[in-house]
Amino acid sequence: MKIIRIPLQKLHNEEWFELFNVYKEKVNRFGSETLGIKDLYLRFLSLLYKADAALLILRKSSYTKAIEAADKQRDELYQGFYGTVKSARKQPNADKQQAAERLFELLKGYRGDITSGNHAAESGAIYNLLQDLRSASYTPDVTLLGVGDWIAAISQAEQSFLSYSALRDKEHIDKPRQELKLLRAEINVLYTAMAAVMDSKLLGDGLGGNVNVDREDLDTDIHEDSARYVFTPETHGNITYNFVVDWNQTVSKYHQLLEQRATKQANREEDEDDNTAPIED
Repeated sequence: MKIIRIPLQKLHNEEWFELFNVYKEKVNRFGSETLGIKDLYLRFLSLLYKADAALLILRKSSYTKAIEAADKQRDELYQGFYGTVKSARKQPNADKQQAAERLFELLKGYRGDITSGNHAAESGAIYNLLQDLRSASYTPDVTLLGVGDWIAAISQAEQSFLSYSALRDKEHIDKPRQELKLLRAEINVLYTAMAAVMDSKLLGDGLGGNVNVDREDLDTDIHEDSARYVFTPETHGNITYNFVVDWNQTVSKYHQLLEQRATKQANREEDEDDNTAPIED
């Protein structure tokens, strides 16, 4: 038995904080000293309280909802543009096929940062993508396929996002946002260290190994069958073992949440491909 690892960086701020709030409650119930993580846990608690304070400031921003809406809009526009270009590769006109292939390769290069990156990475990727699309190398392809409206719409959505972000920064919350980013990174490291301590403790007690589900690092993808994350609680004399069984049930729910998000993303892309009519010759 070992603690399941989870890609913590893929959780949104509120999800991440909620996960560690549950962790705090469970550790308090089982006892950090009994689990062998007292010193690490005390440091973890002090940082978690700071993260809560930073989140509180971010939640109070009057522009947070507007930023989230603008971010969603630019994501959806990019996906629509991506689907349109992907579909255009299948049409009968050879020149348009080639133009679509060139644009598709360009879009694929930015896909990771735009669909999965943080806000700053996404804005940087969109800026560079728009620069490329407006360059002499790709303007003929854009014109031939008639997709200039998509580019204009993405540019407008990005400007809205940047404008709202600038207004929020004027509310003096840029500092807590940076603090939260640093706190998340440090808390993630502490959590990984505590998990390693408990894993080693179980191994020393002869209860390690034979893991049904194991996440060896935080960057692991999350496409395995969610049924693998269903656990049956069992009673055991070892308190650390019982904690790990209990905690793994919680972690499994967050794996399922991430899997559902990834599935929705894949289904949305599939729907866009199915519903996007090819550009007529």
